[in-house]
Amino acid sequence: MKNIKLSCLFFVLTMFLVSCAGKKPVVVQNSTTTEKVVTQTVHDTVFKTEKDSSSYNALLDCINGKVVIKQVTQAEPGRILKIPKVRIADNILQVDCDARAQELFAQWKSTYIEENNREIKEVPVITNIPTSWQKFQIECFWPLVFILLLIVIWNLIRYKFKTSI
Repeated sequence: MKNIKLSCLFFVLTMFLVSCAGKKPVVVQNSTTTEKVVTQTVHDTVFKTEKDSSSYNALLDCINGKVVIKQVTQAEPGRILKIPKVRIADNILQVDCDARAQELFAQWKSTYIEENNREIKEVPVITNIPTSWQKFQIECFWPLVFILLLIVIWNLIRYKFKTSI
């Protein structure tokens, strides 16, 4: 009877020692994120116009104490300016020079779209790596259980036959 109790106790202790299992590593999924960056830039510019001039030359004469234009010797328009209009009234000289209208400012937008694909990989940290002794224990567990079971059965059979004879 003492052998049976000792064998059962040894079997239970063996089960408790070998039954502890390590934690499984965490399975981590890779994730991909896509970012779109839209950049709009406003451009403007100034158009430079070159200088322009028009000229007017005339001969003046004095008649009855008043100045009058005697003869126009030269009248040239510019690229933009027209020929000047010259008037003399009551001894006052008036010169008018007209120009065509000009647009000097321009503006436009440019759009730039940038796509960034970011892949995030998380690697699990394995903390419980079994040692070679622990691997040996794990591999020898079931054969040991089988041997102990055979010993227990053998002792039970032997004990029954001892008491019956």
